[in-house]
Amino acid sequence: MKHAPRLSEQSHDIQGILKSGFGSLTVSRFRLLTIHDAKLAKAWLAQLLATGLIVSAEQVGKPKPAKEKQEKQEKEEKEEKKPVDAVVSIGFTYSGLVKLGCQETSDHPFPTPFRSGMGSELRAKLLRDEYRQWTWTDHEGPGGGAVVHILLAEWRRRGVASGLPPINPSAFSVIEAGDDSDFFDGDGKLSEPFGFRDGLAQPVIRGLRDQDGGSLTQVRADAAGFYDDRLVEPGEFILGYRNEYDELTFCPNVQGWASASGRFTLNGSYLAVRQFEQNVTAFRAFEAAHSDFEAANGVSAGEKLMGRRKNGLPLSWKGDPTVPVSDSAADAFRYRVEDANGFMCPKGAHVRRSNPRDSLGIDVQSSIKSSKLHRLLRRGRPYAEASGRQGIFFIACNADLERQFEFIHQRWLQNRRFGTLESQDDPIVGSQSCPKAFTIPGEASGSEVSLQHFTETLGGGYFFLPGIAALKFIARV
Repeated sequence: MKHAPRLSEQSHDIQGILKSGFGSLTVSRFRLLTIHDAKLAKAWLAQLLATGLIVSAEQVGKPKPAKEKQEKQEKEEKEEKKPVDAVVSIGFTYSGLVKLGCQETSDHPFPTPFRSGMGSELRAKLLRDEYRQWTWTDHEGPGGGAVVHILLAEWRRRGVASGLPPINPSAFSVIEAGDDSDFFDGDGKLSEPFGFRDGLAQPVIRGLRDQDGGSLTQVRADAAGFYDDRLVEPGEFILGYRNEYDELTFCPNVQGWASASGRFTLNGSYLAVRQFEQNVTAFRAFEAAHSDFEAANGVSAGEKLMGRRKNGLPLSWKGDPTVPVSDSAADAFRYRVEDANGFMCPKGAHVRRSNPRDSLGIDVQSSIKSSKLHRLLRRGRPYAEASGRQGIFFIACNADLERQFEFIHQRWLQNRRFGTLESQDDPIVGSQSCPKAFTIPGEASGSEVSLQHFTETLGGGYFFLPGIAALKFIARV
């Protein structure tokens, strides 16, 4: 392809997860399927497509019509438009696609990270995961665990029954993660098990999320001049479109695919998925052991580790931290000018590592431009199981696994020399193979605290999120 298709004309083919995290649907469940019978698996996929649960970006968050057109449009669509009460998104590992009959072409193969899988020995070394023992993954490797082929993510409103077709045990074996309904407060705000607001600091996809009508006017106003820091080209997340290099994102193809609109992977994305278990008891004990720090500074030691207040506000917030603000306002900040030395948000804090914003380049604009090359669109949720296990089911959408997820994981989160730090990796999701420490800058020389391992990785894998047309092809190929 020499030219990118018009995103506005392709939204009917893009899975809705790329446009929305479905925050109004407060019950979620994630299932990992291993295929035993490809013929039965494809029949089940066809049944799933027939339910209408897999919605497109076109169906999600349509802009409100102009006032003079609203009454007419509501009348025309009254019977055919229904609120989105339940949604399913589905992705496939490389081995899952192969099992279902999708063979890549030699001219346009899938990228190496996806083909080899997060669970392979090579990716384990690159991601510094050599010491893992996982319960599931996408490829046989040093961490062991069940090899899965399909990720099934379901979101629905509380009280709405699941509309999924029954999963045939002859077709699949299933690993499930519990739901997250207990992590929403009375105002519909989501928090993760450590008690922090979740889902903040999301990028905005140009042409997909920045064209939604009047609601965006308030978002821009709340961002107070920082809105463009979040605005990222669609090719960073959706295959076949222009990215931050102003290049068309590479689209792999499969044998038998014949479409005038483009290759098999057009309108798709890659998902980097990890299931974390969180040790809430240990985290709360850490905060309690440093209660004197909270009394003296007005923020807890745990908030310093994370890099935000528990209500989601940045640690550099100038207003009253007890007054609620919009998510856009809470994300409108930079580090270089207001907090270059990390006195408010430590340089090694989790959110500063995962999104350094304007802090790593030679100046503000070059830093922001560089950060946009490594953004992730996060679509995971917290989970809790009957056994008491709880954590985060992390899902990140990206178009280039090496330049986005793997770069962030290896160069920022796991890097023990990130910025000007020495012998310290991420305090929340860093390596579990060595003693951990964390520096909290302060007056004079600052203080260094010892850390436990607050999270454990239970599994991980790379999945391809197809467009709607590609999904139909997979079901019948």
